[in-house]
Amino acid sequence: MNKNKQYKIALVLYTRGIDYDDRIRKEMLSIMKLYPNVSFKIFAVESKNREEEGVSSYGVPYRIPYLKTRDKYASASHTMAKAWDFYKTIKNDLKDFDAIWCADPETFIFVLMLHGKPLAWDLHELPLRYMYNPLLKTLFRFAERKVNVMIHANKPRLKHLESIGMIKHPEKQFFLRNYPDFNEIDSEYDDTYQAFDKWVSNSKCVYLQGLMGEKRADVESIESVLAFPELKGVVIGGIQPDRMKVFEKKFGKEELEKRIFFTGQIKQLKTPQYIQRCAFSLIFYKNSSANNWYCEPNRMFQNVINGNPVIVGNNPPMKDFVENGGFGIVVDTDGSDVEKIKAGIKDLLENYNIIQSNVKSKGCVAWSTQEGTIKEIVEKLLC
Repeated sequence: MNKNKQYKIALVLYTRGIDYDDRIRKEMLSIMKLYPNVSFKIFAVESKNREEEGVSSYGVPYRIPYLKTRDKYASASHTMAKAWDFYKTIKNDLKDFDAIWCADPETFIFVLMLHGKPLAWDLHELPLRYMYNPLLKTLFRFAERKVNVMIHANKPRLKHLESIGMIKHPEKQFFLRNYPDFNEIDSEYDDTYQAFDKWVSNSKCVYLQGLMGEKRADVESIESVLAFPELKGVVIGGIQPDRMKVFEKKFGKEELEKRIFFTGQIKQLKTPQYIQRCAFSLIFYKNSSANNWYCEPNRMFQNVINGNPVIVGNNPPMKDFVENGGFGIVVDTDGSDVEKIKAGIKDLLENYNIIQSNVKSKGCVAWSTQEGTIKEIVEKLLC
């Protein structure tokens, strides 16, 4: 890498929102801090189809291209046509960049079609559709040969890909765990937070983030909180209307309003405000796929680094992290067994002071501890 040269990297991704995607924010800001001669521009597809250019809340310029196919076809259909449309729409923009950083498996078409530039493929999730189809598995191996670096969300996911024969070039493989970075916390406490703070009052509150359906044990988590009269819960992030109907039918609208606070979508840098107001967190991923089973969610790390104990399921990465660090309670279920979750809460409440003091005294790793790996990735990408 030439330190006297200015490098421009295009980051391509699909996201619910640029300002809500904590992982890409941390990756880009870390690289630009370590390498002042490197800059980024984001090219993203967000939930709302539109043409827009601007600068993200963390200072990185972006373009969201309008895609005709997204208006033509229903959501979640004709994904290959939409991916091809995304590629065709921005491919000329990418000519001005020194390297391309493709985030998530959905950007596969860019990895496949781009030539003559260094490529990073950042797999925030396991590429499930490529793992079990022989043709797609062959294309994945072709992509692996082509890229300069391939980045994984944690070591267990990388090891899983190795175990099923997906990885043939170990020298290109890196993993970055989604540790939190609290160098920047939103200092403005908005109306939503003020309403939440008043609602909690003197109750102990349980932090529930990302309850995106059955696979996240949404019903089981809420039911477990409601089983303890002294507890309230806050659900961070959007909830699908159909799931809210499930909650209201099972628990009653009045009980939910009294005991569970729904914030809706909030920016990542506001999540610590809510974490610090809570006593502990429940985090479950049902064993419905390899992605879920080997998940290591950011919110687990965020709670621990703030001194909050966590109750997690028996998924290997979460179990190892919590047990090895003494950061809370591991229950012998993936979130399907409500009675085991309730037993875990009871255990935590009975030993709360001891467990919390252990969490606070241990501290936790932070995103910045991975700067050595980030340097290796950049040097290999821009060598």
